[in-house]
Amino acid sequence: MGGRTGVSAAPSKESSQIQAMFHDISSRYDLVNSVMTGGRHHAWRRAAALEAAKDLAGGGWALDACCGTGDFALAVLREAPSARVAATDFTRGMLEVAKKKVGSAPVSLGRADTLRLPFRDAAFRTATVGWGIRNVSDTAAALRELARVLAPGGRLHVLESGPPQGCLGRLGFNMLCRGVVPWLGRLITGSKHDAYAYYRDSVAAHLTASQFADLVRASGFAEVAIRSFAFGGVTLHSAKKP
Repeated sequence: MGGRTGVSAAPSKESSQIQAMFHDISSRYDLVNSVMTGGRHHAWRRAAALEAAKDLAGGGWALDACCGTGDFALAVLREAPSARVAATDFTRGMLEVAKKKVGSAPVSLGRADTLRLPFRDAAFRTATVGWGIRNVSDTAAALRELARVLAPGGRLHVLESGPPQGCLGRLGFNMLCRGVVPWLGRLITGSKHDAYAYYRDSVAAHLTASQFADLVRASGFAEVAIRSFAFGGVTLHSAKKP
């Protein structure tokens, strides 16, 4: 399955620390993402939203967990305008930014932990997570909870950064994530929590694409498909609930 690119031990995922860190950077979060990826994150998110839209023919409800500032929820609506989206995050600052973006769009925002989603079983036809699954304290438990709220036949789409396996991907990771990204993040956000050092370490410690696919299967999903971007540094996993 390939080795890790790790630069340090896995960072703490204690929930209060994660909430405080993301609240601190929420007002500049979108700007840093655009600078860090050269704007490519919009294309990667759209590719995932197009997959989610396939599950929403004729409308229905989608869930966007770890919704951050709301871009993924809105991307899904652009591709499936007859759908409705429930978007959750456990960071107040992120939801405040998302509320301004969403406006009158059919997106229901709510504060919730992805480990304990406030929805009935089988409530959604599709679920998305964009750059959030590596921040939960128990990845397997989060995947099982997402499986619980998906209807049979519903699909999960997880877009995430992780340790690239190819030579070019590792080279890019070493050049950008070890030095440039933490420095740039501190410069733009002024974060006292060093959020982008956390980003570097959490990406390095995240499962490889094949390891994550195995975990998705073990958490109750089937038909796992993997699509890679940025020389393997960003991966979209799509899977079906039987």
